[in-house]
This record gives sequence, C-alpha cells and structure tokens, in this order.
Amino acid sequence: MNPALRRTGVIALILLAALIAQSTWVSFFHHDDYDLIADSRTLIAEYSVPRGDILAGDTVIATSVETDGDFYVYERQYPEGDAFGNITGFKSFNYGSSGIEEAENSILNGSSSLLAFDDFWATVKKDQKPGGDVVTTIDPALQQTAYDALADTGVKGGAVVIDPQTGQILAQASYPGWNPTDVSSNNGDTATEAWAAINDDEDNPALDRTRSEWYPPGSTFKTIVAAALIEDMGATADTKVPAGNEYTAPNTDHTITNSSNQCPNQEYTLAEAFAKSCNTTFARLCVEELSADQISEMAAKFGFGEAFETPLTSLASQTGDLSEDAFRAQACIGQQDVRETVLQNAIIAGTIANEGERMEPQLIAALTDSKGETVQNGPEDSAGRVIDVDTAQELQTIMEGVVENGTGSNAQISGYTVGGKTGTAEQSASSENTLPDHGWFHGWAMDKDGEPAVAVAVFLDSYGDGASAKAAEISGTLMEQVLEGSGD
Repeated sequence: MNPALRRTGVIALILLAALIAQSTWVSFFHHDDYDLIADSRTLIAEYSVPRGDILAGDTVIATSVETDGDFYVYERQYPEGDAFGNITGFKSFNYGSSGIEEAENSILNGSSSLLAFDDFWATVKKDQKPGGDVVTTIDPALQQTAYDALADTGVKGGAVVIDPQTGQILAQASYPGWNPTDVSSNNGDTATEAWAAINDDEDNPALDRTRSEWYPPGSTFKTIVAAALIEDMGATADTKVPAGNEYTAPNTDHTITNSSNQCPNQEYTLAEAFAKSCNTTFARLCVEELSADQISEMAAKFGFGEAFETPLTSLASQTGDLSEDAFRAQACIGQQDVRETVLQNAIIAGTIANEGERMEPQLIAALTDSKGETVQNGPEDSAGRVIDVDTAQELQTIMEGVVENGTGSNAQISGYTVGGKTGTAEQSASSENTLPDHGWFHGWAMDKDGEPAVAVAVFLDSYGDGASAKAAEISGTLMEQVLEGSGD
C-alpha cells in the first residue's frame, strides 16, 4: 500500500475513534446539559409567538400578551378571573400546564396536524407557526352565575350544567376558584410566589371540585336505585313500597331513620317515597329486593367507574362494597362508600331527561386555526341507551314530584316542567365528632315544547342545615337562565 495512503487511513481511524469517544462521553456524562439547551431553545421558540386563545363563546378566557422580555416574548393571561380557572388551567414555563391549556396544547401552540395549512405558510414565510384557538362549550354568563351563586353560600362547592341532548357542558364552576395569570407569569419571582400561595392555601382553590374530587351523594343516589327498581323489577311510579321511620338491616345494630320522621306510614307509592326521600324505603328495598349486582350494574350504565374525558379527565365515581346487607342499606341512601363527582350526577339527570340515552360530556365546541377558521368541531357522541324509554319516563314522573310537591320545590321554574332529586349527605371526622351536612341537587328541565333543554347538578360542601334546599335553589336559577336565554 502506498505509504501516504496508509498514513491517511491511520489518521482517519484515529479521528473516527476520537469522534466516537467524544460522542460517547457526551451521551453518558453531559446529555443533561445538551437536553437543557435544547429545551431552552424549544421554550424560547414557543414563547416567541402568541399562543392561541381559549374562548367561552365569544369571550376570551385565556390569551397571550406581549411582554418586554428578551427571551420569552409572550406570556399567558386569564382576563375573566377566578370563575374560569378550573376550565383553562395554566401555562407556565416554570410549572408546566393544566386544564385546557394542557389537554389542547398542540392546537394552542400550533404543532397539531390539524394546522397543516398554517404550517405550510409558516414554512414559506420562514415564520414560527402560530397557534390555533380552542372554543369551549361554556356559556360565559352562565358560568359566572354558577360561580357567584356558589360563592354566595360561603362554602366550597361545584355546579355543572349540561345540554342533555348533546352532552355539551354549558357551565362547570368550582368554588373557591383562582386566576392562573400570576402562576403563568414570565417573571420568575411572580410565578414562584403565586405557585407557593396556591399550594399553601388550605382551601385548595386550584382543585376542580366538579371532576377532580368526589363526595357521598346522599339521597341523589336514590335516583340510581329507583332506576334499578323500575328497569329490573318492573316497578312504576304507582308501585307500593315499604316505608316507616325506622329500618334496621340484618346483622347490624344501626337503625336507619328519616331526616325528619317524614315517612310515618308503613307503605307509600314509589313516587311518594321518592318525593319524601324516605331513607327507610330505599335501604329496605336494596336489602330485600335488589341484589348488589343490580345496583352496581345500573350505576355503571349511568357512568360509574368511568373517568370521563371532556377532554379534562374526571375521577371515576364508585359504589364501594355492596356485598353485605348493612353496606347495601347505607349505600342506597348515598352513604357508606359511595362516592360521586358533580359531573357524574349531572350526567345521570341529563340521561333521564334524554329518554335514557346517555351523551358523553364535552367541553370543546370547536378548534380553529390562527385565522379563526374551524378545523375540527367538538364531538357529540352517544354512550348508548342505558335505560329503556319507559324507565326514563317513569323516572321523569317521580322526579317531577320531588320538585312539584317534595323536597326539591326550590327548583321550580314557572311555566316549565322540572324534575330532580335532593340529597343530604352526612359526614363525620370521627364517631364522636359530626360535621355539617353536604347538600346536593340534580335535575333537569324541559323547554315549552317538552324537549329536554338542560340538566344540572349542584354540590355544597359542609353547608349544614338547609343544604339540599339551597342546592335546589341554585339549580333552579341556573336552569331558568338556560331556558330563558334559549328563547323558548
């Protein structure tokens, strides 16, 4: 071999070995430094153009504003304040993202394949691709009304309003709420201080109490029990059922009573027992007539066990252990280990109003490009028929009775058919230390043509006396706003 070629080959091998060694050294010992540089460049690029808006109807609830920063040119702000923070979430280069900001990040930052046309022109013009917008199903005025009504009670709580026929969420308010603007600030001190404040607040205002927490549903769970009695056992609103003011389940010394001895007769119709909210009736029926499987299967049909994606993820509601008679008796009045989200309770009401067809809950009305042109509409998906039409109509009948002449009269709306169920859930820190009762109402209203127009669930945490009556009052206010706003 030519000596010159041999020397060139040796040098090439030495250089190749050096390159391999350097690459190995970087990969194993300094990759974090290079990843940090890459991440920083990505962040700088992302914050160099405005992120898309999040809207409730025509109202902007999250937007990007220009700053005088050298590296991070835009930052997120939330102009509508505390009432919408559980929907938007936050977007921070320090603390990541949450809510719609996280769930629809690819649209908002422009990386979604749905924005291919924007991507093409950005490439041609050598610009950073702009983000698209997310239009939610939230009615901004209704959301504010729900939030203010919860705030006026002075206790924590949540309210969900949905369209029974589409599954669209019209309001999803959680109190206390929060404004994510400071956490999303590009000023490190401002963001750090805000993050510490929100995490140190014992009221946990960043917690969405409509989907990220669950509670004992109290007597609103009797709606599930009634559905099982009607669907599986052939009961109707006029079927005679046992009552009385005391009931003791087998193998237990605990006596179940009614809240105010309102069911002294030994027998009522199912409609009467439901309207009076007789604990003794539903506890006894779950022990003597319904099996654990019938109760849990009916709850599952309505959505128990599912983590709904709206696209915000909810906790899956649960019935707990129903195997023992004593457990089942307590569970069927919404106590024991039954736990339910406010969203789930609204879905139950909406399904009954919609003749037994359950619609998947949805927060997205449309996704648009940077010019406001729709690139994808939000889905309106059915989860299928969960109860027969006849069953749904019987449930409508007994729920109307609750509002017309029962415990839910505060939800009445003049000129409209309204049905619902109140719920009072007991709680205790220990056997010696009881806490104020939770209050619930879930229900629905028909428009003047008799079509399902709105469904609602309201929860008041530790409200105490009159809790369910107050929840019913708020529910009536919210449903009336939908009905009158619809022009019916």
